[in-house]
Amino acid sequence: MRIRTSIISIGLILLALFIAAIYLIGKKISDVGNDMNNANAREACRYRAESVAYEFKKTEELQRLAREFFWKSESYREQDLFSLLKTMQQLDPKLSRTWFFRGTNDSLRLLERNSSELRKMKLSGIELKYMYTLLDSHTDHHFSGTYHEDGKTYWTTIEAIEPTATRRILFGFDISLTDLHSYFAEVTGKVSSYVFIVNERGILLSHPDENLLGTSPFQKEELDSIKEVLKSQSELEIMVHSNFLSSQVLRIYYPLLVGSEKWVIAVNVPQYGNREILDEFHRYTAMIALITVVIFAILLLFAQHKWRKEYRLRRSLEQESMELHLQQLKNQINPHFLFNSLNSLSVLIGSDSTLAREFVLKLSKVYRYLLETRNESLSTVKEEIEFTRQYYFLQKIRFGDQLDLSIDVRPDCLEAKVPSISLQMLVENAIKHNQVTLQNPLHIKIYDRDEYLIVENNYQPRAESSEESMGVGFERIQAIYDFYSGEKFVCNCENGCYVCRLPLLKNRL
Repeated sequence: MRIRTSIISIGLILLALFIAAIYLIGKKISDVGNDMNNANAREACRYRAESVAYEFKKTEELQRLAREFFWKSESYREQDLFSLLKTMQQLDPKLSRTWFFRGTNDSLRLLERNSSELRKMKLSGIELKYMYTLLDSHTDHHFSGTYHEDGKTYWTTIEAIEPTATRRILFGFDISLTDLHSYFAEVTGKVSSYVFIVNERGILLSHPDENLLGTSPFQKEELDSIKEVLKSQSELEIMVHSNFLSSQVLRIYYPLLVGSEKWVIAVNVPQYGNREILDEFHRYTAMIALITVVIFAILLLFAQHKWRKEYRLRRSLEQESMELHLQQLKNQINPHFLFNSLNSLSVLIGSDSTLAREFVLKLSKVYRYLLETRNESLSTVKEEIEFTRQYYFLQKIRFGDQLDLSIDVRPDCLEAKVPSISLQMLVENAIKHNQVTLQNPLHIKIYDRDEYLIVENNYQPRAESSEESMGVGFERIQAIYDFYSGEKFVCNCENGCYVCRLPLLKNRL
C-alpha cells in the first residue's frame, strides 16, 4: 500500500510539475508570439509603404522619360504622341488617363485606359484659360492636383514643355483615386492591413472607403501626427482606434515625396485579441496535461503501429513518384525539336533579326518551363496553355500557314491540373504524325468540355506514322492519372478528327 501511495504521490508531483512546466512554457511562447506578431506587423507595414512609394516613383520615372521624348522630338506627330501615351499606360497600369494639349485649338487629346484611340475633349473657358496660362509660363513647370469627374476623384500631374517657341505642349497623367486602393491591394497582395494616403492639407487621396476621398476626417491628434511626419520626414508609429475597422490598430506613418508634393502614407494593422487567446490557452493547459498523461501510453502503442504502416506507404508512394518524375524528365527534352528550332533560328538571323530575337526569347521560355517543371508531375491548365503557346510560336515560324492552333478554355478551368507537358506533347504528336502542308494544313484545337480538356486535330496521318511511336508519351500521361485519380486518358478518331481527352483534376489532390 505504501509503495502504491508513494507511486501515486510521485505521479501527482510529476503531474503538477508537468502542468507548471506547460504553463510557464505557454506563457513564454505567448510573450515571444506577441513580439513576433508586432515585428511581423511592422514588417508588413514597411512592405506596404515601400510598395506604394515604388508605384509613385515609377510614375515619376515614366514622366521623366516622356519629358525627354518631347525635348528630343523635332515635331509632335499625333501618331507618335498616341504611341507614347499608350506605352505609358502599358508600363504603369494605375494610370487612368494620359493626355496632351498643344494650344492649337480649344480641345485636348485624351487616351482612356483600355481605349484604342485618342478622344478629343473640349475644354471650358476656365479650363482653356488655365491651360494657356501654363503654356505661356515660358519655362518648364510641373503641376499637380485633384479634380472630380463623373463621380470619381482624380489626381493629375502635368508637365509644361517648351523646347522652342513653335513647339509647346502640355502632357499629363491622371490617376483615379477612387480605384487606387483596389490597385494597391492587387500589387501588394492579400495582407491583413489597409493603407490610406494624405496630402499636406490633410486631404485623403486614397482610402478603402471611397466616401472619404477628398475629405479630412481626422481628429486633432491624428492631424498633429501627420504634420509631425511631414515636418520631420521620418516615420511615426502610434496605436489608435480605427473608425473604418471599429477596432484598435497599429498605425505607422511614412513620408512620401511625389514630385514636389509631400504626402504621408499610413499603414494600419489590426490588433486582434491576443490576450483573450492567451487566457483561453492557460485555462485549458491543466486539462490538456491531465488528458495527455492518461492516454499517452495507449496512444503510443497505436501511434507506433500507425507510424510503421504510414512509413511503408510513404516510401512506396515516394518511390512511385520518383519514377514518374524520372520518366517525365526523360520525355521533356526533344533533341529533334531543338535541332529544328536552331535551323529555323539560323534562317531568321539572316532575314529578320527582330523576329530572331523574339524567337530566342520564346525558345528560352520553353526550356525554362521544362526546367521549372522537371520535378513536378502536375501543372495548372493556365501554365500548360501558356507553355503550349510558346511552343506553337516556335513551330509557327517553321510551318507558317501550314499550321494553326486555336485555344478556347473557360476561366474557371484554368486552375485545374493536368499532367505536366501533356498539352505540348499532344500538339507535338499531332505535328509529327500528320501531314502539314499548304494543301493540307493542320488545324489543332484546345478547348474544355464537361470535366475534360480536349486536344483535337484534323486527322491526315503520314504514311510512315505509327501508333507505337506515340505509346510512350501516352503511357506516361496515363500513369500520372493512375497515380492521382485513376481516371482514363482517351485518344481516338472521331468524324475525321483525332481527339484526346485529358481529365481535369479539380479539388481532388
